[in-house]
Amino acid sequence: MFLRYAGLVALAAASLYALINVSETSGRMLVDAGATGSNPNAMAFWVLAGIAGISGFSLCRFVLFGIPTMLGSWYHNHKEWLYTLLLGGVICGVFYLM
Repeated sequence: MFLRYAGLVALAAASLYALINVSETSGRMLVDAGATGSNPNAMAFWVLAGIAGISGFSLCRFVLFGIPTMLGSWYHNHKEWLYTLLLGGVICGVFYLM
């Protein structure tokens, strides 16, 4: 599952980097796209913008819905160790403050 989102992050970053490079060479930004006409860079611009947008929306969806579920299942599987570490920290703190 982690590799899927790492791939999405890499795809979004590469698309945004290429989108900026295409914008610099063509002299057009997203707000000026209405005047692109039949520029061959326009198609690459829109494809890269679409990939970056879809990847960004997918990552936002993962952050909103996937991470809490992953953390909840991780906590459920490791709560005994977490309580043991917490209790050990409390005991160590009590001995330190004595």
